[in-house]
Amino acid sequence: MTELNSDLVKLKKLTKTQCEDGNWNYDSYMHGMANGLILAVSCFEKEDPKFLDAPEKWLSDEIIDTEPIVPVKD
Repeated sequence: MTELNSDLVKLKKLTKTQCEDGNWNYDSYMHGMANGLILAVSCFEKEDPKFLDAPEKWLSDEIIDTEPIVPVKD
């Protein structure tokens, strides 16, 4: 495997992770990052990118009422 192919495999793995639920749809920044990675892969593969549409609501807008994972010292 050439270095370029190896780098493309790494880029595709990163893209797959970024496009998972909870990452790409967390906020607009993460959505843009996912679409940027999709664009990068499409450039290497010489194909049209299949961008992710923005969700109706970002996960970061949800109010989460949970205890902190790490105890906070007073």
